[in-house]
Amino acid sequence: MTAPAKRSPVRYFVLLLDALRRQGVETAQLLRKAGFEETRFERRKIPLLPAEIEAFVASARQLTGRTDLGFEMGSLIKMNSHDLLGYGMWSCRNFDEVMWMVSRHFHLMTETFTMTYRRTRSHGEAVYTPVTSFAPETLRFMYEVMATSHGNQVRLTFGQDTPVYDIHLSMPEPSHIARYRALAPARFHFGERGLGGVRVVMGADLLDKALPMADPHVVKEVDERCGILGQRPPPGDPGWGDYVTMMLRDDLGELVTLDDLARRINLSARTVDRHLKKENLTFRDLSQKVRFERACELLADPAATVVQVALGLGFTDPASFSRAFRRVVGVSPGQFQQRLSSATDAGR
Repeated sequence: MTAPAKRSPVRYFVLLLDALRRQGVETAQLLRKAGFEETRFERRKIPLLPAEIEAFVASARQLTGRTDLGFEMGSLIKMNSHDLLGYGMWSCRNFDEVMWMVSRHFHLMTETFTMTYRRTRSHGEAVYTPVTSFAPETLRFMYEVMATSHGNQVRLTFGQDTPVYDIHLSMPEPSHIARYRALAPARFHFGERGLGGVRVVMGADLLDKALPMADPHVVKEVDERCGILGQRPPPGDPGWGDYVTMMLRDDLGELVTLDDLARRINLSARTVDRHLKKENLTFRDLSQKVRFERACELLADPAATVVQVALGLGFTDPASFSRAFRRVVGVSPGQFQQRLSSATDAGR
């Protein structure tokens, strides 16, 4: 028996659809282009499957020509966007308690990502990690939704008294970076190193600020009712090969181990390995494949040297990189660049 596909409630996408409609976009055409009946978005509790999210995002981008739609959608999400869970969030004593509640019931917001939260005396760290495979453009859309929705909920909670904190997105800096700068005192950082996702680092000055509507009885009741809806299901198969490949491609630099990846999605390395074996795959083979795909991309730049590429991919010894590259690709890095150069010259 295969695990059901991960889903996201349509209510969050309705927020973006309504905003686009107010901005003059023909949303009925957008939905038709994505293969939806318009009534599908009138039922806010009906979930979207990953393929449907892909179709919605692609159609919205094609119709509007905009690349900031993830930012737009995230900036529309408030605590009361989360139905019952949002009611519980408003009733928490402080933002630290909000984060713990969200981490327990994040699957009610979306099943396509996980959210983990860790707290020390000085700060807390929330990490949003994808647990389903998306196309690169859709994945970046989702990263922006996660980052800006977190920022928007902090801003609406504390207003002008919001302390400085940091949000890290594992994606290139977008063309609409000015919109992020306007969200100060939140500081946004972009880059493609490390495992894919969004990481938010908040200080104790933010996390321990008292909230005005605290009610421990409401928090307890909402916690229990959310628990009845079931615990977050672990990532299932099929599709583990696609998912791990996506995560490794998102790394683009650091050496990610099986333990690293498993830790980020709250599973054991043995469990991830077992899922891959069901698809006749191994983490080592996928990691090697993605690493040398990236090597080929980097070597395609005429200005790149073998030493630069080797060091960029985490090799301390260029000779080791060259031997491994030849073993996987069939030629040396230098020969690979020569072939690309010859092919380019022949096409002129």
